[in-house]
Amino acid sequence: MRALELLTSKLKGMVLSRFSVGDNWDLHIGDYWLKAQDIILEDESLLNQWLYTHYPLSGTVIDKENMSKCALLAAHMQKEVSRIQLDEAYGLTLEFENDSKIIIPTNVDIVDWQWCLNQTGSDPYRDYLVACFWKGEIQIKED
Repeated sequence: MRALELLTSKLKGMVLSRFSVGDNWDLHIGDYWLKAQDIILEDESLLNQWLYTHYPLSGTVIDKENMSKCALLAAHMQKEVSRIQLDEAYGLTLEFENDSKIIIPTNVDIVDWQWCLNQTGSDPYRDYLVACFWKGEIQIKED
């Protein structure tokens, strides 16, 4: 599949050098931005439970799940991407050198794009090399 080949050629062997969160997630890997509406990390529910129990200010946080996601993303900093996978719905999984994973699902209902890879950090309607706009729909920008 061409999309997987493109993602692998751009991301495999590169490291996560920075990330940000707002209305969506921005992961800077190598020379590219991987933008996602949602991310899933192993152990986020475990870390969320610990934070809710031991960190009193967690009760006032608007997007509580972002606390654990940010901490776990920080644990991936400077780690090399070792493998990329796409599932049948075009959910994206990045595996890292320490056998951890970042999963980018395609089931966010209230958005008009799920994830994209580009060099500018813009949303996919402005720029993309490869993008998943809807579950099961992937597009590659042909030059």
